[in-house]
This record gives sequence, C-alpha cells and structure tokens, in this order.
Amino acid sequence: MGFDDRRAEVIQAAWRVIAREGLDRTSMRAIAQELGSSTGVVTHYFRNKEELTLFALEQVFEFVVVEMRASAEKWQGMERLEQMLFLALPLAVSDRDDWKVWVAFLGYSIGRDRLIQEHCKRYGILRDLIVETLAELQAEGLIRAGLDLAFEANALIALVDGISMSVVINPEQFSASQQQALVVRAVDPLRVG
Repeated sequence: MGFDDRRAEVIQAAWRVIAREGLDRTSMRAIAQELGSSTGVVTHYFRNKEELTLFALEQVFEFVVVEMRASAEKWQGMERLEQMLFLALPLAVSDRDDWKVWVAFLGYSIGRDRLIQEHCKRYGILRDLIVETLAELQAEGLIRAGLDLAFEANALIALVDGISMSVVINPEQFSASQQQALVVRAVDPLRVG
C-alpha cells in the first residue's frame, strides 16, 4: 500500500470519528483506534488534528467542486444551476456525514483565525463558481438582467447551508425532494419573465 493510499485511509478514519463523535471529541488517538493502528501511524501522515481536518475537508470540498463543474457542463438552462446546488445538499443519508463534519469544522473554527481563513477561502471558490454560472445564464437571457450576482450566489449558498444544517440536526425535517423543491423555489424568481 502506497503513501497516498494509507493517507486516504487515515482521512477516512478521521471522517468517521468526526461524524460520529464531533470534532471536539476527536483526537489523534481516537483516529488511530478507528484505523486499528497506533497514533504514530496517524502522526506520520499528519502532524496534528487541525492539519488532518483541513486536508480531509479539502478533499471533500474538491470533490464537490469537481462534481459541480461537471454538472455545469452536463446540464443546460436553469437546470444547470439547480443540479449544481443539489450536489451540495445532503440528499442521501451518506451525504449527511459530510455535512456533520462540515458543521463540526465550522464550530471548531471559532476563535481560530487560520481555520476561519480556510473556511472563507472555500466559500469564495464556491461563490465564484455560482456567480460564473449565473453570469452565463444571464448572458443566455435565462435570468433577469440587473441582478447583483454575488449577492444572489451568497443567498443560494446560505439557503443550501441552512437546509443542510437543518437536515444534519433533524434528518426528518426535509426529505430529499423537499430539499430540491426549496432550491427550485429560490431559483425561480431569478428567471426572466
């Protein structure tokens, strides 16, 4: 097993522990136990919990952004925007663990400037991707002219965050179809006519 494969196993173990226990109760020791190895194995790949958490979040974030870009190329019209936003929602039970870790990371970031900067950087990338898509839809005459695209992107991100955090806390609050309906409801006022 190569370095990258073993490192991926460490990240997956960390992800499971964080989703189950929360970030504040996650330790390098708990991750090692989840992995079935010694703490030394974990620290061989990551110096500390913060480094490991940031790397794990980066992997998931990169995956979502790649999927959103692929979706933007695959879909046409307003469905392009809707499908991109659907990808960020916890529509499946398996997506909830990703959101549990993200929410844990947000709470853990309070008072930690480096983590807050990382959080802002990721949201900036996401906002830019949505603004780019909105601009393309506007150029195609599908959404209204004169919109503040950065504001609209932020509003859509806030909606996805709110839905997702609600589902993490209370999985019964919104079914997958209700989550999608809320996104469609938010996108509809942007349409021309």
